[in-house]
Amino acid sequence: MLNFTTFEVMFVLNSNDRPSPEICLGERLRLAREIAGFAQGEAAQSLGITNAALSQYEGGKRRIEALTLDRIARLYGIPVTYFFADVSASNQYPQQPDWETVLRTLGSHFSTTGKTGLIKLIQQIHDLEELYRLTETPFPGKRHPTFPALPKENYTDYEVAEFAQKVRRYYNLGIAPLLNVKEFLEAQGYQVFAVSLGKDKTDLSGLFFLHPQLGAVVVFNEDRASSCFSFTLCHEIAHNLFHWDRPAILCRDSEKTNLLENFAHRFASYFLIPQEGLQERLEVLGIKTVKKPEEVIHIACYFGVSYQATIYRLEADRKLGAPIETFKNSVKPIAIAKSLGYSPSLYELESRPLPLEKRLPRIFLELGYRALSKNLLSLRRVAEMLRISDIELEDRLYGDDTEESEEVYV
Repeated sequence: MLNFTTFEVMFVLNSNDRPSPEICLGERLRLAREIAGFAQGEAAQSLGITNAALSQYEGGKRRIEALTLDRIARLYGIPVTYFFADVSASNQYPQQPDWETVLRTLGSHFSTTGKTGLIKLIQQIHDLEELYRLTETPFPGKRHPTFPALPKENYTDYEVAEFAQKVRRYYNLGIAPLLNVKEFLEAQGYQVFAVSLGKDKTDLSGLFFLHPQLGAVVVFNEDRASSCFSFTLCHEIAHNLFHWDRPAILCRDSEKTNLLENFAHRFASYFLIPQEGLQERLEVLGIKTVKKPEEVIHIACYFGVSYQATIYRLEADRKLGAPIETFKNSVKPIAIAKSLGYSPSLYELESRPLPLEKRLPRIFLELGYRALSKNLLSLRRVAEMLRISDIELEDRLYGDDTEESEEVYV
């Protein structure tokens, strides 16, 4: 990325038959926006400028500062050098790999936040590719499918539970809770990203696709309640294990009637709370059916899932011993959990942003630090890749968190 500080680009219409470089810049601004899938108003909103200003930039009627141009390039997910290439190539857009074209096409109907998040994800994936190449680390590549791809059918709860149990047996998980799903996924070679995709129920909860060099990529929406993260990731596991013959799958809570989404939703429920594990937990609690919200909280905290997901699971196994309204009307799960002695994390209390380790794959951080230690990239460039400040990166690398405090003996 070029670093312009005081430079300004000025473009003015003229009457020559040959398009001026200034007009070509405006054309490229428009083309880049359209290919990125942004309406003019959406792009202006994301950039924090007026629609009229962006229209004038694209029409060649107003000068554009370098910093604004740099922000536009970042938003559209292209190098800023595209705007300054040979005039004769004014209609040439940087070539995209197939996986990126698929994501951009599928994301064309996202909300403004969703489109911005998707482009951020695409940039991060390109950065991860760069880190693999620079550090000469072998790409993991696509793994051989673990299970045959399933046809798009309406499977019974019993069949879905069997699939979930089969996966648990394959990974030797038994019936124990899986409390760190991201760590588990990365141990299996998944690339896990957290991206802001919007807070509306129609926005994505997550997505899955197979990258030709990086393998399985799963993404969860960091704008959702953190108690949903594990469920979303297990939802994406289902897609990778059983729907890997699709180029990419976008997941919305509002699409549970979709056969693929319905299967993945139920799979995640049985995978996180296996039937035998649930029965064992009920026996430990000394109950046959759940009749109080407090009992739901005990089960939810044990398996590391959300209150709502636990209710869904209990209802599926006919383990609710009271009307469903008992568990929904005026119930405050976090308050109940605290009263029972459970300590919600800052992220369960919706503290944002998520820490770096939760937002990026572990290998991303490892390769970034390695590239820096070998002087393959500057500190500023690595910080830019990690989406943190230079100061934060320096503190991570060189800060002394092991300072021993003076001991006082009484």
